[in-house]
Amino acid sequence: MRKVIVLSGVSGSGKSTYTASLLGEAERMSVCSADHYFMSEGVYKFDPSKLSDAHGACFRDFLASLQINTHMVVVDNTNTTAVEIAPYILGAQAFGYEVEIHTLMCESEDDVRECAARNAHGVPFQGVMAQHKRLQERSLPPWWKNVVTRPHF
Repeated sequence: MRKVIVLSGVSGSGKSTYTASLLGEAERMSVCSADHYFMSEGVYKFDPSKLSDAHGACFRDFLASLQINTHMVVVDNTNTTAVEIAPYILGAQAFGYEVEIHTLMCESEDDVRECAARNAHGVPFQGVMAQHKRLQERSLPPWWKNVVTRPHF
């Protein structure tokens, strides 16, 4: 069965580490991430002014992976709202993929502080806390499969 996993979690919650743990699950796996846009010659150079372009490139990579029939496609972005997740769900469904959301949910303010200290984007604690609040308040359609797990530090 072809599968799309849409990761959801605050900056620094270990989404990329979690993705690495999935590598053995599919014959062919593609990882689509806005972070890839900021890689240049093996160096990560985040520029918040280009975040919209990065998400556009991520979605194009996602659609390209679906078009070539990749067995597993992982979307590795924060995806803290249903609005951010919806295009990936619709795209996956249009191509006949099974879809799961995997939410890496902090359980305490200490977890959020750990994520803020670990994130590669320099998102300050208040920004990571705002992401956490969006996740806590998020309402997803009941037919979207959502697996909730702890952060992967």
